[in-house]
Amino acid sequence: MPLVEIAGEGLALPGKVRSREEFESLLYGPPGHARNELAFADEELLIDPLQFAISPRHARYIDPQQLLLLDVALAAFADAGLAPEELKGSRTGVYVGMTESDHLFGVDLAEVPAANLSSVGVGNNRGMAAGRISYAFDLRGPSMQVDSTCSSGLLALHLASAAIRDGEIDRALVVASHLVRSEQGRVLREATGAIDPGARCNAFTDRASGFVVGEGVVAFVLKAAPERADGPGVRVATAVNQDGRTAGVTVPNRAAQEDVVVRALRRAGVDPDRVAYVEAHGTGTRLGDPLEVSALTAAYRTRSRGEGRPLLIGSNKPRFGHLEASSGLLSLLVATTVRRTGIIPGTRSEGTPNPRVDWSGDNVRLVLDDTPLPEHETSALGVSAFGMSGTNVHAIVAPVRAK
Repeated sequence: MPLVEIAGEGLALPGKVRSREEFESLLYGPPGHARNELAFADEELLIDPLQFAISPRHARYIDPQQLLLLDVALAAFADAGLAPEELKGSRTGVYVGMTESDHLFGVDLAEVPAANLSSVGVGNNRGMAAGRISYAFDLRGPSMQVDSTCSSGLLALHLASAAIRDGEIDRALVVASHLVRSEQGRVLREATGAIDPGARCNAFTDRASGFVVGEGVVAFVLKAAPERADGPGVRVATAVNQDGRTAGVTVPNRAAQEDVVVRALRRAGVDPDRVAYVEAHGTGTRLGDPLEVSALTAAYRTRSRGEGRPLLIGSNKPRFGHLEASSGLLSLLVATTVRRTGIIPGTRSEGTPNPRVDWSGDNVRLVLDDTPLPEHETSALGVSAFGMSGTNVHAIVAPVRAK
């Protein structure tokens, strides 16, 4: 069975962060950078539609997510060394993680000319987001929008990886987007009680009381890699499951979280001891954080590692906010950056490690400051994304050349 390798990356984050270098600067910046803008400025959403054969008249009514997805897809293909001409007619699949399109809430249909109403409908249909990418680049593989709430992006990656392993496609573009552009979207999130009242996410600490909403688009290009490949790249393996019935439809299931990690390790062929760091889901909720740590320590068998080799964990949500549908892909981007640089970014949470977690007894440590990745050349990393829907996804990121 072929391995799946990451061939290219693309991103768009608030503050005009569009390159790998800009992302690293923000990721490893001083603690003050934790207060960076979490939402796009309006001018950052202005993408030239003509480069994608979309008329300005039509683009006026399109959800800006669709144009951002196209722009980041172009950047990811370029990072993979693929020109648009090479992609035409290819068996390239497109998998888009996206949960909603609230841009429509701000459109007054009474002010839209009758001739433009179809542009509103097509331009704000979530299923059209993937189709528009396939159309723009003339891609002939499967094309779909994936929604499992907060695990959408990583679930899209899981589906794309399966299609590559099965030989259905030659490569895949996996891209996820999250924008909250309406007051209604903000009000509904606050009503869940998961939003931190102080607009600060303190994942895994005693000050944890929820998350803050972030925005962003992240993309990966995947391809099949020979099983005995040798080189500087990384391979990724994923597993997915569901919480099933719990105390409530949004209440997580510790056993399910442990199971999805164990199965991801098995698919990757990686021993739990080889995983040095996990970029966790870490939303900063009082219930979710301790439960997640408990599942990770069980799945990674941390108590048998030895006192000097704790499992290191962290979360990017205190720095970037919760990107919901694209949060899993952002976490994967953090993991590939750690593999490249050999440095784990500190979790910018305030407070002390959550007292409800037995950090010492379970041999697990929260990374609060930038820390060298142990055994950089051979270490694997884990990435988690747990959906409010109950759909859990875990990914293992490892060097291509390591068996």
